[in-house]
Amino acid sequence: MREVLFQKVQRLMEEIKYLEDNKDRFLEQIEDSLDVKKIVERSVFLCAEMALDISDLLIVEKGFPKPATYRDAIYKLGDFNIVPKDFAYDFVHIAGLGNFLAHEYLKNTVPTLKEFMGKGLVDLKEFINHVGK
Repeated sequence: MREVLFQKVQRLMEEIKYLEDNKDRFLEQIEDSLDVKKIVERSVFLCAEMALDISDLLIVEKGFPKPATYRDAIYKLGDFNIVPKDFAYDFVHIAGLGNFLAHEYLKNTVPTLKEFMGKGLVDLKEFINHVGK
């Protein structure tokens, strides 16, 4: 399981780098280009899903019961001292992000995507820093 976890963290780091490398262009074009919006939506969705997958794997690997929900998985990271509790309670927004992007397709996702390109990327890097220990 450790190898799978490592691979998932590596893949998340690649996606973060892709978003960071293209951040200026994406932010500049996201409101006017449907192509850019779809690219960013997919990339952000993947980041959220990978973070949640990594969270579940970490909890199970450490011998704790599998959380019932993604939100619970993030809270449990803090409760089990896998990440600092304050960080987990702040990072829990990642649990709803994937669902929002997948199911709220009638809503304008651009404000959420722009916010993610700032704070969300910072949070993901902090998440990786904590789980990589």
